Amino acid sequence: MAEDHYGCLIGTHTHGVDLPGERAKELEDLVGTMVQLRYLSMDEVPGIPPREEPFDVAIYAPLAEANFVPDVVLVLGDARQMMMLAEAAHAAGILSEGSVVGRPTCTAIAAVMQSGHTATNLGCIGNCVYTVMADDELYFAFAGSEL
Repeated sequence: MAEDHYGCLIGTHTHGVDLPGERAKELEDLVGTMVQLRYLSMDEVPGIPPREEPFDVAIYAPLAEANFVPDVVLVLGDARQMMMLAEAAHAAGILSEGSVVGRPTCTAIAAVMQSGHTATNLGCIGNCVYTVMADDELYFAFAGSEL
């Protein structure tokens, strides 16, 4: 459900979740705070892409257990593992020309959904706080249709 994504307001933006009035104001305030703290600049804000289609539902599952074709496959690993995935994506002809997508982490999902290619992402501060991502790991994302 859309409400399940309210815990990360930036993620609600990138996932295309419609926010009710007070939550939308919280997102605006959060972005303002991030700019004030110089974590983001106002020039970066328009570059944080949302999904193009409205959010309906998100299903998260380990790939081996998924009984559906995912829109995006997100892989977490060390630099060597991600390099091997990038090489495989290049050989398959799906490597994105701009392969590193900036913060926030969820930007990679929207970028892959829009391009159908790949994205590498280093993570963001929210990811560091809310996930078990190790200091030496990063993400590689690709379109599930490319499985």
